[in-house]
Amino acid sequence: MISIIFVIPASIDFNGGIEKTISHYYKYKTGEFKKLILQGEGKSSENIYSIKSIYSKLIIKTSGITNFMVRMFAPALLSLDRIINLKTIKHIEKISDIIYLTNNDYYYLFRHGKFIIWSEHGNIPSNYTSIRIINLAITSMIKNKLIFRNIDAVHLINCYNIKSLPMKNIYCVPNGVNSSRFLPVERKAGRPRLLYVGRLEKSKGVDRVLNVFKTHNLDIEFTIVGSGILENMLNDLPDNVKYMKNISDSELQEIYRNSDIFIFPSTLENFGNVVLEALSSGLYVIASEQLRPRFDFAEKMNFLEYINPVETEIFKALENVRENIKYTEVYSNRILMHNYIKKTYDWSRVLDQFYSELRKIYASK
Repeated sequence: MISIIFVIPASIDFNGGIEKTISHYYKYKTGEFKKLILQGEGKSSENIYSIKSIYSKLIIKTSGITNFMVRMFAPALLSLDRIINLKTIKHIEKISDIIYLTNNDYYYLFRHGKFIIWSEHGNIPSNYTSIRIINLAITSMIKNKLIFRNIDAVHLINCYNIKSLPMKNIYCVPNGVNSSRFLPVERKAGRPRLLYVGRLEKSKGVDRVLNVFKTHNLDIEFTIVGSGILENMLNDLPDNVKYMKNISDSELQEIYRNSDIFIFPSTLENFGNVVLEALSSGLYVIASEQLRPRFDFAEKMNFLEYINPVETEIFKALENVRENIKYTEVYSNRILMHNYIKKTYDWSRVLDQFYSELRKIYASK
């Protein structure tokens, strides 16, 4: 049996996009792999190891330039984390065949000799920072074996990035969605209902959408679902804006089903699981240009438009949204989109593919 440990910065209970994805990897039933988790926060339990990580606390709680500076000091911080948690780390290295990194800086936490997989859940060289010249320099250093010499394989969730990587042993499997839970329903036409689901932080762009609602009288109902550092913005809301926090999975699925449009103006995104949830539920999606080309299929099917995620463009998209959702309001069209998502991105298919590719890539070592 092959032992694989998934390394995540936060607790598996944090319930963000990465944690939900790793939870699916972890719970998938396969007799060939023993699955473990190492988390930078939370409590240990059977097959789940927790460490006291200085780096994890900093990377989770910072954003923007501060977050960039934390990443620049990752080698030193994670070397210190290794010393603090040496007993646990050595035990993990002893019992694991594969170390799978969701934040690729955690490379510095381990002694190299195990099969280490980088993943696009963390930053790959082409988007390691928001500064292109630094990304090019990092790519060149990797290509010339100056840094990250002991990466054995890379898992991409966006196949268009394959050509940008200076590494061998690359496999591509996207993230998934539970299409049996995110379903479209027939709805009566009425006042458009807009939805945002995600972390409440600057990079996600929800503050810009909220500003549009505060400065323009839009005949749209807007529901915000999530938590984060921008919660203080949600104390004094317009009458047509509602905020929901700490809801159950079944409540979330119901909110998707009762919405018409999903907005996701994120400027820093490795995939966008919530977009799959929205499309599977039959919603029209307004997405940031930064998500192009991963959801081009939905644009071609008239279920998605890309915008520059600034307030003027967000307002323009919302002004025109009644016209744009005429196609997606038709129940049979929403079923077509749902069936496409089910066929291409359902977790049952994605997990089979993930472990099949993992098996092949490990056998080739």
